[in-house]
Amino acid sequence: METNNLSNIGSKIRKERRVKGFTQSDLSKKLEISASYLNLIESGRRTITVPLLIRIGNELGISLKDLTVESNKRLLSDVMDVLSNELFEDLDITNQETTEFISNNPSIAKALLTLNDSYKSFRDDTQNRLEKLDVESSIRENKSTRLPVEIVSDFLQENKNYFDSLEKIAEKIREKIYFDEGHRTIGHSLIQYLLKEHNIKVKVASPEDSEKSVKFFDKDKKILFLSEMLTYSARNFHLAYQIGYFDAQLTIDKIIKDNKIFSEELISLLKISLLNYFAAALLMPYDSFLLKAKKYKYDIEILMHHFAASFEQVTHRLTNLQRPGNSGVPFHFLKTDIAGNVSKRFSLSGIHIPRHGGSCPRWNVYIAFMNPGKIHPQISKMPDGKVYFCIARAFEKGIEKYGMPKSFVSIGLGCDVQYAKELTYSEGMDLSNKNLETPIGVSCRICPRLDCQQRAFPPIDKDLKLDIISRGTSPYITI
Repeated sequence: METNNLSNIGSKIRKERRVKGFTQSDLSKKLEISASYLNLIESGRRTITVPLLIRIGNELGISLKDLTVESNKRLLSDVMDVLSNELFEDLDITNQETTEFISNNPSIAKALLTLNDSYKSFRDDTQNRLEKLDVESSIRENKSTRLPVEIVSDFLQENKNYFDSLEKIAEKIREKIYFDEGHRTIGHSLIQYLLKEHNIKVKVASPEDSEKSVKFFDKDKKILFLSEMLTYSARNFHLAYQIGYFDAQLTIDKIIKDNKIFSEELISLLKISLLNYFAAALLMPYDSFLLKAKKYKYDIEILMHHFAASFEQVTHRLTNLQRPGNSGVPFHFLKTDIAGNVSKRFSLSGIHIPRHGGSCPRWNVYIAFMNPGKIHPQISKMPDGKVYFCIARAFEKGIEKYGMPKSFVSIGLGCDVQYAKELTYSEGMDLSNKNLETPIGVSCRICPRLDCQQRAFPPIDKDLKLDIISRGTSPYITI
């Protein structure tokens, strides 16, 4: 039996093979096929039988679902989001056409996303400059690069936000630093390690000296300055980050080199992201963190107290638990400000999070702003019928000093509803009760729900039949 429309699988096999350090010859011997046949598979010039596909997955340590078209759902949603632009309104592109196009041309679909990101970047830059100077001729014509933050986001998504090499180096270093999880002496132990292993002193900066910076490392004097205004969990995180700066650089450089990333700006942003990953792995070790998460049914507040970490640190760490053979719930993660700007997004649950904001206002991640500090659970149903269990919490962020400007952010964490019973937040909720489901969408332009009272824009793929003498609860709701 042969699979259909799997021309994109070859590139995935090649990528996973290289990550595992196998040559084509190595893998072909394990699969008992010729290296030339494997080369044809990776080039997309041969279809693959299901038994062979399963064997490949076993050898590479990945599931059949990850290799097949299931893993293209996020790509499909992103492309549909792009095609929802009013520029394509007259083309009448159907969802079926989009699905077939992506199935047969995944690389071209990714190129389309890259082009769209560049367009968005150029458009936003143009708009910002016009608003600032109020002169159309002020636009720089050469500013049309794709946003590095989007490239890093896609990179983390492709790697499932799990980096085994960083987990291992964090475990090795942790063996040298003795401290009890969540104990008040963690910071002292990290400071002593920096002094002993790298001759780095740590000094606390006064509020007057640290208004514009929470951390500064003086390379010449070998002094790490940390703001006195940092919370205990934030201070520990910066200390762990600095340890990674010295001890995980080679590992991070190899990850970047293996993924053929050359842009200096992109490398810097990716290094920051991977150093943050290392810091979380050092403070919240994989096996212990996963064990506690399962024991307490992913109760974030218990994990915060046990590991002396913040809400954001814990929720972000929960998305890292994807070690083959020892994984946690596959979550999605979303961080947004009160204006709807999405600064972090990641999805293993299957839910689609828009690339450039403009998300559905029914998502609990936005509703949480109405009651900050409280965790808001929600059973969310997408237009395609998929149901997710989501929690969200909004909180104040910024330097804890009177008069200093602060911001409100909201973090959303969720999973497919099939995993909801593993979470303490679903206790007392009848997950089978359809009346408890909140109908949500991705964004108004690609949402088919014509009865939504919160619709801000009309759907791109439907003709509106409005009555000019009557009106529903929204301009785009038919009566």
